[in-house]
Amino acid sequence: MGIVYNTSMSPSKNELVSAWLPKQEFYTGKGTPKLQHIGGFRLEDPEGQVGVELRIYADHSDTSDVVYHLPLTYRDAPLPGGEKYLIGTSEHAILGKRYIYDAAGDPVFTAQARQLLAGNTTAQHHSESFTDDPRIKVNGNPAGKDAVIIRKPVSGASGVDGVIGCWENALGQDLAGLVLRTA
Repeated sequence: MGIVYNTSMSPSKNELVSAWLPKQEFYTGKGTPKLQHIGGFRLEDPEGQVGVELRIYADHSDTSDVVYHLPLTYRDAPLPGGEKYLIGTSEHAILGKRYIYDAAGDPVFTAQARQLLAGNTTAQHHSESFTDDPRIKVNGNPAGKDAVIIRKPVSGASGVDGVIGCWENALGQDLAGLVLRTA
């Protein structure tokens, strides 16, 4: 299981994602989002080279408080052929320069999401090192299938094969909903 470093990044993940998100077709806000990280989980790269984090954000830029699911990968070198998925680069205080990608274009994310659906790996807590997150559930029988990212998860999704993620609402209450479905 991976180490979650309690350190700074410059620019921060929120700053990079806030600049990238308005350019995406699934973004429904107007202007620059005001993002708050409200949940998510991590997946482990078996090679230990790529960070895989499935982040859930609330956008407080208007009164709608839209929730976005934005899986990211972190690498110490550019992903060959991944230019269109590059969100930006950041200086990690411990690990140095990181290339941050929309995980949809990263083969490590694709492989690990498939392993999660098959029950061959477990979700890890988004902010605690070496800790599984038992709140993350695989729904149905999705083994052997590819995962599709649900960019705007809705709490309570049941009856669909995929991964149920967790986040907190504005009152600090835990919510759960579909964040990955089968292809």
